Amino acid sequence: MIRRIVTTAALSLSLVAPFAAHASIFGRSAETPSSTTSNAPKGKMIKLTLKNRTASPMSIFVNDQPVTLAANSEQQIKAAEGSDVLDADHTTVRLHVTGALSGNTVSFR
Repeated sequence: MIRRIVTTAALSLSLVAPFAAHASIFGRSAETPSSTTSNAPKGKMIKLTLKNRTASPMSIFVNDQPVTLAANSEQQIKAAEGSDVLDADHTTVRLHVTGALSGNTVSFR
């Protein structure tokens, strides 16, 4: 009798355990990735102009997309509010995008 109860319980747990490992009482576990990618811009999109005031071209990354600014030129971009504009080697933050930058020009020297 006890052997049958233990066998039934072990079989039941082995069927439920894989699903319970990924369950969360809040709907999403910290271990499971969300349905959106982490590179997707979140929040409001900010339109601004980047101006390169140097004599050489400048490579930067906006929303993880490469952008090349020609020497002494400007380019309009859209970036997610709260994102960073990084230099070519992804180590230096050149600009942190905020709502206050909307419609403005940012110059790099």
